[in-house]
Amino acid sequence: MTSVPDGHFHRNEFFDKETITNMNIKTRSIMLLPAFPRPGLSTTAILLFVLPTLAININYGIAVAEGYVALCNPYWDGCTSISATGCNGTAFFFFKAAMLPLSLLYFYYWLLCSKRLNSMGYEKPTIGNLGFFAVAALVLYTLSLGALGDNFRLMRRIGIIFYFSLTYLCQLLIVHRLGVLGQQDLSQTLQKLMCLFIFGIAVLTLFLDALLPNYDDYEDAFEWSIALLLLINFLLAAWNWRFIEKMKVDSLETSE
Repeated sequence: MTSVPDGHFHRNEFFDKETITNMNIKTRSIMLLPAFPRPGLSTTAILLFVLPTLAININYGIAVAEGYVALCNPYWDGCTSISATGCNGTAFFFFKAAMLPLSLLYFYYWLLCSKRLNSMGYEKPTIGNLGFFAVAALVLYTLSLGALGDNFRLMRRIGIIFYFSLTYLCQLLIVHRLGVLGQQDLSQTLQKLMCLFIFGIAVLTLFLDALLPNYDDYEDAFEWSIALLLLINFLLAAWNWRFIEKMKVDSLETSE
């Protein structure tokens, strides 16, 4: 009888019936999966900047073209919210078709981050757990977008607040942990400054909401801006992960 270690085999290798029977479920499941290349950390981080940025801006363009929202610079004028762009017409379907698959990419990224940090000595599952809840909040927000009623409005509110907050917290914890582990470069400094900037904007919005009677005129612009800054932080993270990977390769070459 042929012994096959868990996960160690060639997909194009022939196994007899007895060998396959003695494989565990995990190994047999892996054999059924197509051998698609999986993006690494830096590539995934770049995708999480490019794809959501394209998705929300294309969605806004669709909503403008169909006459559901006004034409403006939403990052500055605040003429419409991100939510309003995905409530009607073609944009209603486009937003869900784009963001639901992207939520899986987010989850994949947080798992990769957690795994990499584990390999570097940080064994707590904090990043993976927070990332899961951030993704769940994004899914809740996306599915409730465009639905009528106070309950769905509350779900959207909860979803977007928790998505922004937990995504920000994950980014902050990762950059802090990498600094503690000694993996520092310019991109990490920029990420820290970006996190500080985002935090400052969030605090500013709380003060403005309490002090200005017409804060609603500015709220949407802050929402667009914070979303963009969080996405830019993924791009900075990609730079940082490339630096870490280069350090790892250089270390292996030196040891040889």
